[in-house]
Amino acid sequence: MENLDVYRAQIDEIDKELTKLIEQRLEIVLKVGQYKKEHNLPVFNKEREAEVIIKNTSKLNNKHFSFAIEEIYKSIIEASKKLEEE
Repeated sequence: MENLDVYRAQIDEIDKELTKLIEQRLEIVLKVGQYKKEHNLPVFNKEREAEVIIKNTSKLNNKHFSFAIEEIYKSIIEASKKLEEE
């Protein structure tokens, strides 16, 4: 059995990649927000939010993680909406 430090190091590497990807996503969110402002579109789009969550939870190999992934995406979407509103 691997020790705890090895698991934590693996998590740290994954977190590093996640942070990079989330940062890229948020850069695009700013562009979406600008587009919405220019075209007088609302920030909130309930259908799109549901679509993002369903699309990503459906890609899971382990459906046991569906709730966790849904919660993570809800948090990402909430943070994204705040950025769009700026």
